[in-house]
Amino acid sequence: MTIQNALITNTFLGYEDHGILTFSLGLDGGGCYVGYGHRALDEYSEKLEKRVPVDKSLACIAEVLHVVGVKKWEDLKGKYVRVESHGLGGSVTKIGHIIEDKWLDLDEFFSKERQ
Repeated sequence: MTIQNALITNTFLGYEDHGILTFSLGLDGGGCYVGYGHRALDEYSEKLEKRVPVDKSLACIAEVLHVVGVKKWEDLKGKYVRVESHGLGGSVTKIGHIIEDKWLDLDEFFSKERQ
């Protein structure tokens, strides 16, 4: 695993091409551009016959804001974060606050029971 600084150059929060509610952050690590997020924040409800947000979707968005250190989604673009990845061209496993010891690991976040 490697850790490096990256600039958030792009953000997305909404419905992707297949109608799935998701988010993503575009990260520039000094010439190496990667994405982070791309998690379904909703699921299909057979009872309601439509997609509905999962219990942790709002908590996930709030955690992204907390870790980066901003109050609104619109303020993410232009902020620096630390990125833990599998190296150049590899997948990003975590994002972290640029100075403070605050990290978000989406695998860990979505596997934990809501407290």
